[in-house]
Amino acid sequence: MIWAKAEGCRVTLSDGRELLDLTGGFGVAALGHRNPRILAAWREQEVVHALGDLADAEVTVRLREALPWPAKLGVTGEDAVEVALRTAGLATGRTRIVAFDGAYHGTGLLALAATDFDHFKAPWRDWLPGPVDRHPYGADPGRLPGDTACVIVEPVQGRAGSRVPPDGFLELLRARCDEAGALLVVDAIYAGLGRVGELWPGAEVADVLCVGKALGGGIPLSAALFVQRGLAELWELGPEDVYTHTHVGNPLACAAALVLLDEAPALLDRVRELGDRFEQAGWHGRGLLRAKTGSADDALARGVLVVPAGVDGSLIQATPPFTLADDEVDEALRLLG
Repeated sequence: MIWAKAEGCRVTLSDGRELLDLTGGFGVAALGHRNPRILAAWREQEVVHALGDLADAEVTVRLREALPWPAKLGVTGEDAVEVALRTAGLATGRTRIVAFDGAYHGTGLLALAATDFDHFKAPWRDWLPGPVDRHPYGADPGRLPGDTACVIVEPVQGRAGSRVPPDGFLELLRARCDEAGALLVVDAIYAGLGRVGELWPGAEVADVLCVGKALGGGIPLSAALFVQRGLAELWELGPEDVYTHTHVGNPLACAAALVLLDEAPALLDRVRELGDRFEQAGWHGRGLLRAKTGSADDALARGVLVVPAGVDGSLIQATPPFTLADDEVDEALRLLG
């Protein structure tokens, strides 16, 4: 499949076929493809690339100031998870990770160790860090081992198929981490920035909150947000940043992020309203992170883009732009049945 054009909630393929897009590019296009304000923000930038951790562009500084907590910026969502897990190691001097079934945190080795998709892990199993304890998502893991560095959890599981935990689950994990002196890492890469009807889901209990996907408006950008005071200072390890990338804090991505942070709060009610429409049609999940049993190939044949989801791939997932119109929802639900 080759995309030739993407505008709003529509995608045109190279063969000329137009599709209704319920993927938002894996949730990245939260404000719609080619959002006019984001395009304008990109055109206004007089610096399109600076020097990563050595020199920020002015817009990168403005983004850091606009975020509600100190942040270490990354490029991919996996970067933010990597930073969060390493922060737990720096804070505790421990290595054990507690994670959950159905978890997806990325494919770098440390994040992959916490991930629970075996086909991603199998070729590299001998290289994976650990130890990692895994528990059923939504269940009390019990008293944590004394060498636990952190618990990592998604507030709503994304790739596993929009799985919503029971009420009080995150608060229970907070209590378990406090008992053990461990950090709680909330991976809101997929669920955050309004996707589930909250801007910062899990922030009320997190030590580190990870966001990404929609943050850069289509240009890779992520952030590990240090909700707990003092964690950012743990990264002051010498004159040179010991975890960085060439494209950290890319000015175009940061310009888009400022637009998203300005617009997303006003769209939260709309996200919840649209989520209710999907709920009534049999899609489980929260907000606009939705899934149901189905075939992505069948949906494509009907003119709708969705992505496969679920540990066994038996689900289809909808993560559309927040700008999805009522008639587009009607069209999608009619076409998908």
